[in-house]
Amino acid sequence: MLWYKSWLETRVRLLVALGMLSFFLMVQYQNRLASQRSFLMVAQSEWLIVAMVGILLSGAGVVTQPAFQATKGLHGSTLFTLSLPVTRRRLLAIRAGLGWIAMVCLLAARSCAVWFLFPILRETATPVVMLQQFLTLTVCATGLYAIPVLLATFLDDQWRLQGSFLAMAALWYLCNRTPLPASLNLIRAMGEGSPLFSHTMPWTAMACSLGLGAALFFAALKIVQRREY
Repeated sequence: MLWYKSWLETRVRLLVALGMLSFFLMVQYQNRLASQRSFLMVAQSEWLIVAMVGILLSGAGVVTQPAFQATKGLHGSTLFTLSLPVTRRRLLAIRAGLGWIAMVCLLAARSCAVWFLFPILRETATPVVMLQQFLTLTVCATGLYAIPVLLATFLDDQWRLQGSFLAMAALWYLCNRTPLPASLNLIRAMGEGSPLFSHTMPWTAMACSLGLGAALFFAALKIVQRREY
């Protein structure tokens, strides 16, 4: 029942995320050039697309919120949700898990579409390389996804969106304007440091992303367990 309830609350966001990915893919396809440099420019924006999808699908923690409506405080059905005979940790885990699964499915669809739509990519990348690219995006996206999941546990939905974008901007600044080692750069790992261009797996950045995601999700569980709604 919890999975179905979470699906009902996520499906509209999933359709919006799918539409957004289709729009970006169409723009990139229409502006493609027959050069590897042009595709590198497309790949460098991959992290931003991943971040936006994660923000859309991360949900509102254990709080029930109407999709894409700016509201403050608790929505009317939140008290019903919290009164269900399940722990808040399980409720958060199911909601965050469903959003993560939806994000992974969208990333898989995008990876397949990009490989078919860009001829130069088919000439330089084998299906195995594309699978490595997909795995890299999925692991690196997990760390980004955990940021809005954490913010949803103590912010209203409208503030969660703004806080998530600010957090992504701060992450971009950290990765591009500070002497952060390239091996830890999550954004680079999804762009020029990805298997598509470096022909190696960015294991260090992927491990950093998983560690970040685990720490933020653990903090989110602690917050929902102790917070008074």
